[in-house]
Amino acid sequence: MSIHFGLRSGLGLRSRGLAALALLCGLPVAGVVALPGDARACGGLFCNGGPTPQNPFAPLPVAQNGENVVFAITPDPAGGAPTIEAHIQILYTGDAAKFSWVVPVDAAPTLGTGTDRLFTALAGVTTPQFVPNYITSGTCIADPQPMYEPGTAGGAFNGMSFDAAASDSSANPSVQVSFQGAVGPFDAAVIKSDDPTALKKWLVDNGYTVSDAAAALIDAYVKENKFFVALKLLNGVGVSQIQPITLKFRGAEACVPLRLTAIAANPDMPVLVWVLGDKRVAPRGYLELEIDEARINWSSGGANYGGPTGLVSLAANEAGGNAFITEYAGPASVARAQVFANGQINLDVLGQAMTPPAYVQALISMGLAGDPLVLGLLDQYLPMPDAVKKMGVTDVQFYGNLSMYWGQFAFPPFNLAAITDGISKSVVAPRMNAQMMIDAHPMLTRLNTFISPEEMTKDPFFFEAKDLPAVSNVHTATIRTMCGNQQYTECNAPVRLELADGRMVSLRAGSTGSCDYQGYNYDGLTSLPALSVAWAREVTGNGQPMVDNRAKIATALDTYNAKFPEMKVFPSNAPGLTGSGSGGCGCRVGGRAGGGLAGGALLGLAALGLTVARRRRRR
Repeated sequence: MSIHFGLRSGLGLRSRGLAALALLCGLPVAGVVALPGDARACGGLFCNGGPTPQNPFAPLPVAQNGENVVFAITPDPAGGAPTIEAHIQILYTGDAAKFSWVVPVDAAPTLGTGTDRLFTALAGVTTPQFVPNYITSGTCIADPQPMYEPGTAGGAFNGMSFDAAASDSSANPSVQVSFQGAVGPFDAAVIKSDDPTALKKWLVDNGYTVSDAAAALIDAYVKENKFFVALKLLNGVGVSQIQPITLKFRGAEACVPLRLTAIAANPDMPVLVWVLGDKRVAPRGYLELEIDEARINWSSGGANYGGPTGLVSLAANEAGGNAFITEYAGPASVARAQVFANGQINLDVLGQAMTPPAYVQALISMGLAGDPLVLGLLDQYLPMPDAVKKMGVTDVQFYGNLSMYWGQFAFPPFNLAAITDGISKSVVAPRMNAQMMIDAHPMLTRLNTFISPEEMTKDPFFFEAKDLPAVSNVHTATIRTMCGNQQYTECNAPVRLELADGRMVSLRAGSTGSCDYQGYNYDGLTSLPALSVAWAREVTGNGQPMVDNRAKIATALDTYNAKFPEMKVFPSNAPGLTGSGSGGCGCRVGGRAGGGLAGGALLGLAALGLTVARRRRRR
């Protein structure tokens, strides 16, 4: 039995400006997820930001404007279907009364609440890094000009889980309601029906608006015998208290249901998936990408890698649109103690705080101020005085400087014990459960893609592959400046990129005369494909290369490098090495952020008969 799971912004459900979040394979998605209006797409990369000493209540950075899901696959000792646990991040802003979320699933799941910290922690340890090593070969002519640095222009749910199969009641006999009740901040229900009209009527009668597009998809999922998980916020709960939702069920494979996502998804929407299991996972039904690392803008740390116009998106387009790149596959221990560490949070210390300033200071010292749920609990149980509200002070400003306001204003009644209880249940317990989930699995795989609505015609599944090797998220290359025997000043010497696979690409031709500080040339090959190989993976072996540009890339690079004779004049082992490491020595040229070096033209599909999907819409 496979299980589909996901978030949808587009069942036409009540929501404002929603973006879909699809999560589990085997569980199709039909929920609503809305993102902050000023949200930045992180392009699958870990965004900078988060709490600082000056701004302790700044939110933790998360990948926004897309779908984020964590799957954990636990085998059944008896040989049956594994247990799949899905954590889905819901990003929403707007009127709490208009929040709703519906997702189709293949089995009645156990519901619970999770933590955003799981996503930020995994992002922090698996984000791709592109690290150049700057080396100068030969002896440079002394340069009287100023120096320039490289790259410059100069488990259990702790009482919060519910078994969807535990009850069976419904006012409509043609709609089976296997669970209905509170799950964390949500009013949740698990429903099923053989009659799509009855199911849609139940949704409408219970406050979910079903659009025409959503109705057609509901019809299709009802025919596939799916259950539906529906969520709304409980009365009196604000959007600041929204938590990730967790689903736990038995199923064959994890899956991200993207068909429903297409209703309200943005073009080139990022979909970021982590899978915990016994082995590295690979996508089924979607191809797995390898990017040509000659296209990476190394001197900018890979600034052209992510984002809707970056290399991942371009490579996915070149593979036909339905493809993921594996950005990390290795020990899950890389995330040990990243979500929760023993001794990090001491609820007894919080309980002993006698005044709001002391309480908030204790929260800050424990690193809890950046958790969005903590800010919501403070707002609920330690409200801002009306006089301060009239001054236009934000919650972040108020709680970040509470000592100042405490001495100047009369505070309404507050309940520090209630805040502590809420932190224990909503923040600490989910963090502990998430960390135990990570620690119970030996392998972690991170997969990323960018996909547009017209390409969301099928749901990707993820399976454990027996033979695929580990994938590091740290990539290295050498940027070599070649001065020869005092033939060039360092600022005008030829520069080449030396990749880890042994290939070399010219970044700058040499020039004589006074220093003109030319930047690295990343523009010459940007018309060539970003995609090296697109694999149709199998359980054993590497699978089949469905698009293979490697031969044409090699030819294109040879042709390109032939324009720069110094590429062969100065071998990489030339004597007179004068510097190494990220700092290097001498004057360094400015690295340009644009463009990227590439490979050859896109090949036709292999003879396996794969049909390339429509190219995604470009903005």
